[in-house]
Amino acid sequence: MIRRSILIASTAVVLVVAGCSGGDDATPTPTPTATSSATPTPTPTAAPTYAALPLTAAAEFFTVSAAMSYTGDVAGPVTLGAAGTDGFSNRVRLALQNVATATDALPVVVRENAEESRFATGDQLTAPAVGVTEYVYRESTAPTTAGAFTQLELYNNTIRNPATPDSAPEGYLTTFKRSSYAAWWRGDSTAGAKRITYGTYGYPTISTDLPTTGTATYTTTVAGRAVISPAAGASSVDKLTGTVTVSINYATGLVTMTMDLSRVTAGGNVAYGTFTGTGAIPVGSTQFTGSFGPGSTAGGTFQGVAYGTQAAELGISFAISGAVAAGDSRAVGVVLAKKN
Repeated sequence: MIRRSILIASTAVVLVVAGCSGGDDATPTPTPTATSSATPTPTPTAAPTYAALPLTAAAEFFTVSAAMSYTGDVAGPVTLGAAGTDGFSNRVRLALQNVATATDALPVVVRENAEESRFATGDQLTAPAVGVTEYVYRESTAPTTAGAFTQLELYNNTIRNPATPDSAPEGYLTTFKRSSYAAWWRGDSTAGAKRITYGTYGYPTISTDLPTTGTATYTTTVAGRAVISPAAGASSVDKLTGTVTVSINYATGLVTMTMDLSRVTAGGNVAYGTFTGTGAIPVGSTQFTGSFGPGSTAGGTFQGVAYGTQAAELGISFAISGAVAAGDSRAVGVVLAKKN
């Protein structure tokens, strides 16, 4: 609602009284002093400003996360653990650098509760470069502990492109300026426990800057992993891709999301499932929660938060549990969304 201030100026009324005695010693009534009852014009509230990616210095971020676990050797059926989502918090957090050069001595750190991994530039499995969607760090302790590893994947919009002048730094990927995502996959041993965590992070919208009217649609990108454990034979751990539609009615707080996901396999993309869900933004909040409903391939939940000016971007985590065509499955992932 637009509020307009109305200035009401008081009119000065001057009373002139003639002397009654007819002489020149009559004392005139003093002229009243005019006073204004005008309401002062309120000072406009400045629009909030937000930092932008790529990073210009090292920074720490909290996340909206999704996590799952499984135990066993994927050469056979694995035991699947729980999969779930967590709202914006410090449960999963990242310490990131704005450069990734051979001379950079500062680590990249990821932490979930008490578990932590630190990576140096020498741990790069995939370096930031033009055409790279995710740059990747990986450490392995083999042969000390066979099958033990920790791997961090970061969406490639946080590091500066060294080919771009410092006066106009740009990330390698520039679609998302206020949000990004990370994936952390680690295992204790070949037959031991493994954990997969995805999280979005960035510069959250402040509550007073969230739209309160209208409906917005968003252009999206999705990332995730699915683990499938069949009744017999080898299990699979595959990345997810697909298409996602997101819509928010900011007048009612209703959030709708549909995901058509596929597993990325050596033989090509294989359909994983369709997941349709609804959620809600509580009054006064910039976060939302939801679940996948009837008609979805399997059940699950999602949580999200708005990033940037007027919710220009969204970061959503999701978790899926249930039977798919190839067996029992767990999946976690993230969606980055930019307002159309």
